[in-house]
Amino acid sequence: MGSGGWRTLRRSGCGAVALAAFLVPALLPAAAQAAPAQGVATNPAAARKALDFWTPARMRQARPLEVRPSAPGPRAAAPVPRETTSEAPHRVPAAPPADAPGAVASARPPSVFGEVPDPTAETWRQNGVIFFQVEGSLARCSGTSVDAPNRSVVFTAGHCVNSGGAHGQWYRHSWVFVPGYRYGQRPFGVFAAKWLDATPAWLASGSENGDVAAAVVTVNEGGERLGDAVGGAGIAWGLKANQDFDVHGYPVAPPFDGETQRLCSQRPFLGHDPESFLAPGPLNLAVDCDVTGGASGGGWTIAGNLLNSVTNYGYPEDPATDFGAYFGKDVGRLYKRAGAVR
Repeated sequence: MGSGGWRTLRRSGCGAVALAAFLVPALLPAAAQAAPAQGVATNPAAARKALDFWTPARMRQARPLEVRPSAPGPRAAAPVPRETTSEAPHRVPAAPPADAPGAVASARPPSVFGEVPDPTAETWRQNGVIFFQVEGSLARCSGTSVDAPNRSVVFTAGHCVNSGGAHGQWYRHSWVFVPGYRYGQRPFGVFAAKWLDATPAWLASGSENGDVAAAVVTVNEGGERLGDAVGGAGIAWGLKANQDFDVHGYPVAPPFDGETQRLCSQRPFLGHDPESFLAPGPLNLAVDCDVTGGASGGGWTIAGNLLNSVTNYGYPEDPATDFGAYFGKDVGRLYKRAGAVR
């Protein structure tokens, strides 16, 4: 499968176009609580410099990280209508719910990635843009603030923090999260990464079935923690694949320009990418949403505000289908590790 992003497809986010709530408290499993420390830390001085490095001009110049596309191959674009999961479900509720300012207009074709009217509103401000450098190039993805004990966790795609595989490169240089971004504006400030991690499947083999990552960020320029500034989505894992998802993100590739937050509302589960059966990890998910590069890592929420997947990739020959990772037990362990970082 290779590294994430848009392949010969069009993945959202860091790849060609690669791309919570049920207010039911749940105890984390003992295995997750005992998870060993993993991930990588950034240099504190470098994190402080990242806050100054990302000027509005540089943010506008950043582009989705291109990855080598897979061979086209005689594959069927249609997802396989099957779901498999035997994991026990877990739900961590969102931070106290905020008043919803109103839904995005729904009078549009189902797969159109519609513009969010006000990304600073309480309903949408948890979503934002991730900026980082890769070998001197200015790159970007999408991400979501998640409610966690340290109030400082961002979830995104694995390929937005590491190139994947046993010798994968960590993207620690100038990695920041900008919630509520719009046309270069940073309404809640900039939050630099101090720790990055991804699922074992992504780090071991670059399996797109495990293309999920988390970052722990520093306070913003005003000294606020991320969760205090914008709140955080809840998170759920081990649920059935058959959900209706709200797909969030900041697509850059045409017809978008990366300056506005976008949403596909209540997209039903379609099945799995046939190639997902060939890679390690739980089968991925498909929904209809016309994402493009830059949307990688953007959150898929269910039940109002529970994060339950992130955008990984799409195919150019099937522009209306978006593929995201299934949130299984490894994602639960990743969430626990991230929330314990101080």
